[in-house]
Amino acid sequence: MLSFFSYFHIYASKAGDDDPAMLGDVEIPGLPSIPRSSIPPLLLIPNNIFVNIFKVGSPKVTKSNGVLINTFEGLEALSLELLNGGKVVEGMPPVFAVGPLVPCDFEKGELGNNQLKWLNEQPVGSVVYVSFGSRTAMSRDQIREIGHGLIRSRCRFLWVVKDKKVDKEEEEGLEEVVGHELMESLKAKGLVVKNWVDQGEILGHKAVGGFVSHCGGNSVIEAAWHGVPILAWPQHADQKINAEVLERSGLGMWVTSWGWGEKEMVKGDEFGERIREMMGSELLRGQATHIREEARKGPWRWWKL
Repeated sequence: MLSFFSYFHIYASKAGDDDPAMLGDVEIPGLPSIPRSSIPPLLLIPNNIFVNIFKVGSPKVTKSNGVLINTFEGLEALSLELLNGGKVVEGMPPVFAVGPLVPCDFEKGELGNNQLKWLNEQPVGSVVYVSFGSRTAMSRDQIREIGHGLIRSRCRFLWVVKDKKVDKEEEEGLEEVVGHELMESLKAKGLVVKNWVDQGEILGHKAVGGFVSHCGGNSVIEAAWHGVPILAWPQHADQKINAEVLERSGLGMWVTSWGWGEKEMVKGDEFGERIREMMGSELLRGQATHIREEARKGPWRWWKL
């Protein structure tokens, strides 16, 4: 994302005074093209506050003495090389990949007793964790398609359900949101919750072998730290760019046809099939394990200084 941000003023300048929505793909020197469809939609709206923030902030990066970024070479080696080589923009200061930065043990909360008890009873690497972050709400119809997909996947799962963006507005219980009959069917293979969970602890549990994620930056970093493969389903903001990063690194897979959020309903059959594909992939597991090993090297480089 730093490469995109640093280059944005150059990209936007190609539109001149015209509508930025008329711009095409982002061609950052040395990096794979970023499709226009992966650009955060707010950055394609004329005079949007975020467009102005990016236009003003982007060229100022080169005026700093250095940039600290929460990533590591095992995840974004090419981007870091090009940034530090002045290939993305001229005059780029040193970029220090100080990640992955994840919560320390003393910062973590306690995993709910029910969740921990259930995870402890599952075989190693058998559980897919499904969560789309704290700011992504799904429609009732999509929630129920996800539920049917989890059943069809025949995998064990821990699923965090969210149907409102603002937590205090979530007044209805799971059965009202998911549906009574579907909830009863889901109980046979998994655990469904509608409250805050400690994602880091879940991803670090030995039972968890896959993660269906919206690809928020912190979620990708946490999955990399724990070596958990991701099935990417970006919902908004920079999440498509994050999905491209994780797919290129080998940390996961991205079904690009699923589109943004609720623009297109993802049917349960396809959702379940993709979960089976991820959970059954020895290649993905091996790549995720390798990235975990690289991630664990990252912090030591700075602690030794």
